[in-house]
Amino acid sequence: MMKRHLWLAVALASVCQFTAVSAHAEEIKVGMLGLFSGSASWWGTEYRRGVNLWLEQHKSKVGDDTLVILERDEGGVNPQRTRQLAQELVVRDQVQYLFGGSFTPNVLAMADVATQTKTPLVIGNSGTSSVTLKSPYFVRTGFTQWAVSVPLVEYAASKGVKNAAIVVADFAPGYDAIDAYSETFKKAGGKIATEVKVPLGTTDFSSYLQRVRDAKPDALFLFMPVGPMSAGFVKAFKERELDKAGIQLFATTETMESDLPAIGDSAIGTITALHYSPYLTSPENTSFVKAYKAKYGPGALPSIASVSAYDSMTVIAQMIKATKGKKDGDKAIAAVKGFAWTSARGPVSIDPKTREIVQNVYIRRVENIDGKLGNKPIETFKSVVEPWHVSHPQVAAK
Repeated sequence: MMKRHLWLAVALASVCQFTAVSAHAEEIKVGMLGLFSGSASWWGTEYRRGVNLWLEQHKSKVGDDTLVILERDEGGVNPQRTRQLAQELVVRDQVQYLFGGSFTPNVLAMADVATQTKTPLVIGNSGTSSVTLKSPYFVRTGFTQWAVSVPLVEYAASKGVKNAAIVVADFAPGYDAIDAYSETFKKAGGKIATEVKVPLGTTDFSSYLQRVRDAKPDALFLFMPVGPMSAGFVKAFKERELDKAGIQLFATTETMESDLPAIGDSAIGTITALHYSPYLTSPENTSFVKAYKAKYGPGALPSIASVSAYDSMTVIAQMIKATKGKKDGDKAIAAVKGFAWTSARGPVSIDPKTREIVQNVYIRRVENIDGKLGNKPIETFKSVVEPWHVSHPQVAAK
């Protein structure tokens, strides 16, 4: 406990010293934490791309201030390392803002750092709804599993699904997915046939799919992390012919464009709910995709991670404008409560009560689009307010 208080005293002294001189600074540092190595390095690559595209388009400037990005690798699901990196960025490197976080445990590890030094952290990804309760300096520009699961289930129920299985990866966002799927489906009059938790790192899904087949549901609601588990499960679902057994697959991030080449035609027809698709036809997204391809190659497509990173820079820029370049976490956070803009993903805003993003959620179907598999939007749930905070006000208020 003494060590913790000593660190806090040193941190606050450093931050206060920086505050005294930052009004005249021409350089504002932003610490970016992401997964830049290992099996989940896709997240870090996409974060970097979104941030760098924003910097290029804005000449690395907010008014007269120049933004400098200090990049740090979380190195996997490693809360202790992430906390240390965040602490070093704020205290030693004197960043005014933090952006990133790829998985819930890492984001939670930064809560004390953000709170004690009053440093805003704009969360690019963490699907667990309760995360923003852990620090008043957390703002989420990604999404929660609740926010995409509720529209997915409502859509499935509207199409006549009455009996469903739930399969999730066995970690925090997966538990949120179970709660969101089951609560929403039961409210719609549906019955849960079975719930299956799959350990992280699983490559053989045969026994889990057999449990689903034996339960004889109309549909399967799925949650797996982006990457090998998503691709492997969707492919195995088709190979074991659960679709021919009359079971329809409903998912969220499991058919990301980055995973579709590995899944192949097995993904065609899969229905998902998500807050972005590179195939949105809005002028803003058309422009964003064009700029993204111009910078990263004609075969490149933006993703939920690159869009989140780009929008996070928009949020940070709003904070900088409000504080006139000074280190003032309270004023910075106040400035983005209720902040609204038009993103490539559609109209968005920051909920002033929860600091969660309010955004459209799109029902999408995997199709062959111009010779390439992609997620085509087919229906829109407009301006979705984060549902867990709405349906659990007693918990959220604590």
